[in-house]
Amino acid sequence: MKALLYSATFAILVSTPVFGADSVSLTGTWTGQRERIAKVEGRRGGLATLVITDQQGGTFAGRLKRSNPTGDEDEPLWGAFTPGGKLMIGSDEEGTYIFTLINRNTLDYCYSETGASPRSVCARLTRQRSGR
Repeated sequence: MKALLYSATFAILVSTPVFGADSVSLTGTWTGQRERIAKVEGRRGGLATLVITDQQGGTFAGRLKRSNPTGDEDEPLWGAFTPGGKLMIGSDEEGTYIFTLINRNTLDYCYSETGASPRSVCARLTRQRSGR
């Protein structure tokens, strides 16, 4: 009977999400290298900086800055996530983001735009520690 109880407890602990609903915090600055492919411009990489300035419950807002050979682009974005942060999505004025929180300081994202000039981008971002 004890073995069954221990097995059940272990199964519950293993299947429990790493983050509780209240412990998901996206606020801060996240940076990393991105890779992109587009119908018109082809392949390109560069630095991506995501700054989440506002988070309330399961919603957030911020800006994504991308380095490009033609100059930096900086666009607002808005997002939401399910309790625990297992499912995360965002959007800007042109496309859609999918996010995966790998751990408290690592965030993966992919972005897609459709239309006459479709493009897809993915990156792994690391939260930057604030200087004290």
